Amino acid sequence: MLKGYIHAGWIWCKSHVYIWVMLFLYQLLWGFFLYRFLESLIVPLLHRYPNPAPTELSSQLFWMESQFQLTKTNHYMPYLWAIVAFIGIRMLLTPLIQAGTFYSMAHHRNDSGLTFFSGIRAAWKRMSLIYILETLVLLAPAYWVIPYLAGEFANSSGWKALAVGALPITLGWIIGGWIVHHLFLFWQFGISSETSFLQALKLGCLRALPVLGISLVFACISLVSSIMVTAAAMFWTGMTALILQQAYPALRALLKLWSLSSRYHAWENSPEHNR
Repeated sequence: MLKGYIHAGWIWCKSHVYIWVMLFLYQLLWGFFLYRFLESLIVPLLHRYPNPAPTELSSQLFWMESQFQLTKTNHYMPYLWAIVAFIGIRMLLTPLIQAGTFYSMAHHRNDSGLTFFSGIRAAWKRMSLIYILETLVLLAPAYWVIPYLAGEFANSSGWKALAVGALPITLGWIIGGWIVHHLFLFWQFGISSETSFLQALKLGCLRALPVLGISLVFACISLVSSIMVTAAAMFWTGMTALILQQAYPALRALLKLWSLSSRYHAWENSPEHNR
């Protein structure tokens, strides 16, 4: 059963290569600018770290200076505004890409080649609202989880005690977030196919097992691919490693798009939807 949905997702990907290219370029440019920003932030800090190896006094002076810069000056404001700008751009562009992609999946039978842009025009407002709501819901537990984890870290007597206290709630947050993400995904599928909110969730619940199964399959494939690329880059240095590192974002974008299209086909082919 999963094989059929995955095959249908692959057929859709082959006929929508331009979406894959746009998704790859989006992730590549986002990663590049984020890397350059972090480099401009971290490298100056490392240059100020005591060298040669710091003594206890020099290390304390470094941290005291850092605390003074954060609490008594506004030198951090440009970096703070840059982070806000990064988040704003991300929250603006991601729903646009989602709107075009999901709309193309829902109208794959009469795709004229411009369905992606038609989807942006038709659904970007609702997709933006869903994206903001999903982000808020997924981050809401952090209000309770982060203080709890900080307390466990401060009071734990060792790594074993820390794992026993922190691992269950961390796994619960991750698994719960994964399930909630799919509920919002069903909602996005419904908007793209002009299905009501309740009907979209009903269809998603009916097809939850194959949809979640496909998600797990592609998560495992992505993990194995990442491990293989990292291992190959460690053993094959030089030009081979550079090519692998540059090609992996394209593979990651393809796997993400393939996974989404396969899950959409699993959701679309529920008995209720085909009546």
